[in-house]
Amino acid sequence: MTEKRLNILFLASWYPNKLHPKNGNFIQQHAKAVSQHCNVAVLHIIANNQDKKIEVETSENEGVLEVIVYYKKIKGSSPIHKYQKLKRRHEAHVLGYHEVLNTLGKIDLTHLNVTYPAGLFALYLKQRHKIPYIITEHSTAYLPSSTHQFSKIETKWIKKIGENASLICPVSLDLANNMKQFGIDNKFHVVPNVVNTDIFKSSATENDIEKKNILHISHLKDDHKNVTGILRVIKKLSEQRHDFFITIAGDGDIEAIKQYAEEINIPNRAIKYKGELSITEVAELMNTAAIFLLFSNYENLPCVISESLVMGVPVISSDVGGIKEMLTKDNGILIPKGDETKLLSQLNYIIDNLSNYNTNDIRAKAIKTYSFNAVSNQFIEIYNNILKVG
Repeated sequence: MTEKRLNILFLASWYPNKLHPKNGNFIQQHAKAVSQHCNVAVLHIIANNQDKKIEVETSENEGVLEVIVYYKKIKGSSPIHKYQKLKRRHEAHVLGYHEVLNTLGKIDLTHLNVTYPAGLFALYLKQRHKIPYIITEHSTAYLPSSTHQFSKIETKWIKKIGENASLICPVSLDLANNMKQFGIDNKFHVVPNVVNTDIFKSSATENDIEKKNILHISHLKDDHKNVTGILRVIKKLSEQRHDFFITIAGDGDIEAIKQYAEEINIPNRAIKYKGELSITEVAELMNTAAIFLLFSNYENLPCVISESLVMGVPVISSDVGGIKEMLTKDNGILIPKGDETKLLSQLNYIIDNLSNYNTNDIRAKAIKTYSFNAVSNQFIEIYNNILKVG
């Protein structure tokens, strides 16, 4: 007898939409992974400068029902404006929820992604309709190094939403610890970000990586990703050797990066640039890389690192957030945050010792951790345990 597929509502504070096509794309990948075993609908609402009060867009994306609700933005910050915003957000969530019900039927469990603000509706569904919820958290806002500050009322709601969840599943142990420090009292179980191994599949050979392409992909915001620090180290590396180049790619201000590289006189032979990339283009670029480099000031569990490892590419990264949970001596190197001298010496080391890294082993171990099957199986077990208890 075939086991009944659960109906799971992915309620997302962040999700790709027409205003921000890449926002929360890692949540989209989690939804696709879970959809292998469950009926999954995503509900995401977002304010927009539009004439209509509310517009609902529904689509099917690789087995996932995506319901995106655009609601007319309310301007102003007075108490009445804040109340109106909350009221409109709730109306948008209710409309989107009924759209989900019309297609999926009764929801068994809500999978909340990013606690606030969508968690207000998860809490409503639990209190009004007795639908339990779990939380997957991705936000760097809980990290001590983050510049984001929650207001007192936001902090109060985040704690209440967290405490009423059946389980909290941060993407790293480091994030779990920081959420506890924030004051969220609940059970925690780490489930990492997921990688689509149908897209991220290595076809590189030894000849493909002889050029020693160092790759960096990010949104290029310097206070976060420290791209200027990378460039200063690359400048020094280019003065010591000629057997490498770095590719800088991302959907941020690539022109500012080019300008800084020119200001510090990085030779053209040592650097290449790529702009905004699709997920397929990211995989293709990683397939040409010998090394992936991240030098961030803060992180949680970067998808680009798990994607690189699934491609069999060793990683050099600053030791921030949950990255130490991803890297070992067999698949990469950790360096202290902001230590440009150490980064220079370790880049020299890894370029000279690439043969020490077994790309097939790196890939095999990463697939066991980050593949759709690995991650979705964890969530299915969690869902079933919660619903049995309930």
